[in-house]
Amino acid sequence: MVNIANADLRLLRVFTTVVKCNGFSAAQAELNISQSTISNHMIALEERLRLKLCQRGRSGFALTDHGRTVFEASIRLFEALEEFSNETESLHSVLTGSLRVGIVDNTVTDPHSAISSAFLHFSARPNNVNVNLVVDSPPGLQKLLVERQIDLAIFGFVPRLTNLHYQDLYPETSTLFCGRGHPLFDIDDDDLSLDAVRDYAFASRSYWCNQDLERIGTKKNTATVEQVEAQLLLVLSGAYLAFLPNHYAQSWVDKGELRPLLPDETSYSVWFQLATRKGIRTTPTMKAFIQDVHRAVGEKMREKAMSSDLPAVASWQSRRPAKEDRVALN
Repeated sequence: MVNIANADLRLLRVFTTVVKCNGFSAAQAELNISQSTISNHMIALEERLRLKLCQRGRSGFALTDHGRTVFEASIRLFEALEEFSNETESLHSVLTGSLRVGIVDNTVTDPHSAISSAFLHFSARPNNVNVNLVVDSPPGLQKLLVERQIDLAIFGFVPRLTNLHYQDLYPETSTLFCGRGHPLFDIDDDDLSLDAVRDYAFASRSYWCNQDLERIGTKKNTATVEQVEAQLLLVLSGAYLAFLPNHYAQSWVDKGELRPLLPDETSYSVWFQLATRKGIRTTPTMKAFIQDVHRAVGEKMREKAMSSDLPAVASWQSRRPAKEDRVALN
């Protein structure tokens, strides 16, 4: 394929979609065409390139070595075409193209999070941008970044990859919690200790690589999850302890369903970062949105400095008559 025509681009888009969906069947809904039409397009592309791109049949879908090379080259080609479109449109002071943003799950309750404000600022710019917002776990977001399926992501908690660039944004504080019905829920504060906490089952997020267990000096992990919501469900059962973000746990604390344990000893903060791939040219659209994210984060920080009500903090009111002091997490 020396000269690339519009028909060739259509075939390559079908091919890249099939690869991302890992097969013809899953690609049907994404492309909104029949499986037989997809098959015909794939045959046409292989004839055009004179290469076998994939194996397909009862054993499943798999790329050949040539297919993997063509897929990676196709991704670079489409990124270059989009960058050309963005650059030329930006000459008219109008942002165009797509903006694919990833955000970690269950952060909507975080008063530090500035993602909504960032989108508000971005929408006020002259633009014809198609926004795609993806919610996933931190490992999932890093995988999407590396595979060029999103442009940037905001998350924390995971080991950094050498092929990604990170910018610190804001901290998130977490604390060890138990749920109503757990043996520790009604224990007097003075009777709690890390030694006592270590005796109970713990629900950990897999991508923490046991760092949460090490914080309380235990190896007793009896449940593993990928999402914060799954972790919360286990804690609410009354059978497990887990570290939860304070902002996320707040409403259940207020309802008397959760209790923070030894907040002065177990609370810790991690930084959320904005991550992008290294070695790529930042498009005007990406550059504008990143500016809006930093602007929104700065506004949130100023709001916090001016108001004693921000951020919302998880707290627990002891239910024993003899104890009236309120435990607050900062």
